[in-house]
Amino acid sequence: MFRGRDVPELPKRLLYVMKKIIFLTIAFCSIFSCACFGYPFNVKDARGKAIDFKTKPMRIVSLAPGNTEILFAVGLSDRVVGVTRFCDYPAAAKKKTKVGDMNIDIEAVVGLKPDLVLAHLALNSAAIPKLERLGIHVFAIDPRTLSEVARDIRTIGKITARPRTADSVAARIDGVVRRVKTASAGKPQRKALVVIQSNPLWAAGPKTFVDEMLAMANVKNVAFDARAGFVPFSREVAISRNPDIIITGLKSDIEFFGKSPEWRSTKAVKNKRIYYVNSDILLRAGPRLADGLTDITRRIDLAR
Repeated sequence: MFRGRDVPELPKRLLYVMKKIIFLTIAFCSIFSCACFGYPFNVKDARGKAIDFKTKPMRIVSLAPGNTEILFAVGLSDRVVGVTRFCDYPAAAKKKTKVGDMNIDIEAVVGLKPDLVLAHLALNSAAIPKLERLGIHVFAIDPRTLSEVARDIRTIGKITARPRTADSVAARIDGVVRRVKTASAGKPQRKALVVIQSNPLWAAGPKTFVDEMLAMANVKNVAFDARAGFVPFSREVAISRNPDIIITGLKSDIEFFGKSPEWRSTKAVKNKRIYYVNSDILLRAGPRLADGLTDITRRIDLAR
C-alpha cells in the first residue's frame, strides 16, 4: 500500500485524458437530455405568445398558488426557487423564498435569477410585462375550466421535461370528471348554493370552477344568473330559490345558516345539508380541483 508521500502522481497526459472524458460525458448527457425532450422548442402561452425553451428550466419562480401546486405535483420542488406568500400548499412550498403576494416584488424575482417564471395571466397582468422588459423568461397560464387546467399541467410537464408525471397528474383530473359525469347522469337534479361568505352573501357565479363542477354533478347553481366569478348575490333571491344544499368555504358559516331565521325555510337548513369544503380546492387552478369535484359531489349525493 502507498502511504503519505509514497503515492505516485498521475502522469499529466493521463490526467488530461480523464478530465476530457468527464467533460465529454457531461456534455453528452446534457445534449442527450435536451434531445430526448425536444429542446429547443416554443410553446404558446395564455397570451398566444410563442415562448422559446432552449434548455430545461432549472430555476423556477411561481407567481400564483395554483401554479405552485402544479409544479410540486409534477415533481419540481427542487427546481422551485421562489413563490408568493399565498403559496401554502404543499407544506414544503412555505419554505421557499417569497416574492410578494398579489403585488409581485420584481426585484426579489430578478434576484433569484430564474430561467423561468410561471405566471398567471389574470393575477399577474401587471408583473408580466415588467419582468419581460428586464429579460426574464415568463410563461403565463390562465385556465378557466378543469380540462384547461389538465391541459396546462401537461404543457408545464413538457416545458420542464416532466411529461410522464404531468400526464399522470392531469389524467387524474380527467378521470374524476368522467366518473362524476357518468355517476350523476340520470340522478335527480338538485339546487346548490356555494358561498365564500355568508353575510353579506358572496356566491359562486357563472364561469367559475364551482359552476362547472355543479353542472358535471347534474346540479343547478342557485346563483346561475349572477355576474361571473365569486360575487355579491342577493340573499332574498337565494332564499327564494330554496337550495337543497349549501356549501361554504368557512366553517363558521355552518352555524350561521343553521341558526338564521331567514334561512330556516330552505331545504338545506331544514334537512341540515350545510357543508364545509376547503375553498382552496374549489378556487385554485391546480391538481386539487379533482379533490374539490369529488368533495362537492359527495355532499350533493347526500341530498339526493
